[in-house]
Amino acid sequence: MKMRLLRVTLPFVLIGSLAANEKMVLADLESMRSGMNWRAVNDGVMGGLSQGGAAVDESGRLVFEGKISLENNGGFSSIRSSGREMDLSGFEGIELKVKGDGRKYYLTARTKGGWRVAFWSPIQPAKGEWVTVKVPFSDFYATSFGRKLPGVKFKTDQITSIGFMLYDKKDGDFHLEVESIGAYK
Repeated sequence: MKMRLLRVTLPFVLIGSLAANEKMVLADLESMRSGMNWRAVNDGVMGGLSQGGAAVDESGRLVFEGKISLENNGGFSSIRSSGREMDLSGFEGIELKVKGDGRKYYLTARTKGGWRVAFWSPIQPAKGEWVTVKVPFSDFYATSFGRKLPGVKFKTDQITSIGFMLYDKKDGDFHLEVESIGAYK
């Protein structure tokens, strides 16, 4: 496993008025214009030994890869964006084009003023195949440090971060490629 970067700047594009059936590009990964920052948060913050991060491959795709270790009560790796606030209240959810390794990941989001609260929705793209995954906002649930928080509302008009997390309690290498991230109606 070869990690090239742990902090990556990727394009972030918001497109003006959209017709009801159009999509909004949240991260234009191919054009590499300017954009949102991505950073890794691994279980080392709690004493774990997992390693992971984000890199951009030769094709301009975001690659989230690393190795999960269950030693020292570890077991997770994540990346998350920062640098932009998004009002996605006019959309139904997030659409991704991804290629996975067969493991279950979580699409994550954070909202303004809630740094301790993250909203998660599981995704499990087939191993080695490019797939388009639509995640309705209604599928996200609130968490704090991995524990579900009942009754916390996901404010889709105040999204400050989108990310990916691997938290499947399995040792070993992981690899998730992301070609596009958008919001859909």
